[in-house]
Amino acid sequence: MNICIGLIGTINNIMENKYTLQQWSAIQGGHEMPETPKSQYSFISDLNESRMFRTKQRVEGTNARDMADFLFMDMLALYILSNEYDMAPAAAAYAKKAMMTGNFNQYRQSGNDMHVALSAIKNNMPNAGDKNEMQLNRINLNDQKIKAYLRTISSGRPVTSASSFFLRLERDLDIKNSNYRSIRRLVQDWPKLNKMQKQLVITRMNQFYRTKALRSELYSYIRDLGRSQGLMVKNAHNAERPRMRGSDTLAKIGIAAASIAGGYALGRAIGRSSMGNDDQQFDRLNQGGITGVSQRMQRK
Repeated sequence: MNICIGLIGTINNIMENKYTLQQWSAIQGGHEMPETPKSQYSFISDLNESRMFRTKQRVEGTNARDMADFLFMDMLALYILSNEYDMAPAAAAYAKKAMMTGNFNQYRQSGNDMHVALSAIKNNMPNAGDKNEMQLNRINLNDQKIKAYLRTISSGRPVTSASSFFLRLERDLDIKNSNYRSIRRLVQDWPKLNKMQKQLVITRMNQFYRTKALRSELYSYIRDLGRSQGLMVKNAHNAERPRMRGSDTLAKIGIAAASIAGGYALGRAIGRSSMGNDDQQFDRLNQGGITGVSQRMQRK
């Protein structure tokens, strides 16, 4: 009888305190209690819904510079998709998901790529490298502007003043990469772009996603858009990697696009520098966007 009572008491202690039998035996014997072994499936509770950032450890292990660049490119991609008839519903749903809590004050496992990136930057979560803290101090997100942008897209309405929003976002995220800044100059005028200009943008964005963000949720949409509308330039030099000799396809496209967008004089000016690198030509083509090209031609 006493044995049964003692056994029941032991079981109750184990259940109430969540000890294993091994741990309880060690406690009773005066030994150090071993740690609770992790279940082979415990990793499941750590998984995020985000495809790009599968775990919190991945978020924290991404440096601030890469996180800011990724967020910037995703914001541009979302704007492109919102202006494409076949992609607009997906863009609206994605923006709504990014705004699921109404703010980015807290990291959530259920967030999509954009929500995770926003909350990570907002809460200084990236913790990789000595320069990380310095970079985070240079980033200053404007929550209200971003919320308004996402709400507009989620409602299916056209974004007004896209150029000013993206320029502010570029500065807030401390974007220094001239290639990404050149992409921004074109994307902000997306509804007005000709096919060659769209080819430049989509090809460069695909290069970014393939090289640095292959798991991104928006990558598949940008890739499919490029394939369905013939916006992928073949054999183009990957701007995310060191330049290889003879890879000047984007430079040639840039010269042709400049001729169409800004007239013969601008196309000829870019042509004279065709021996330079792709980034310089791409940047010159898009300096100020289509509006800037038009204004320069009027001054001439």
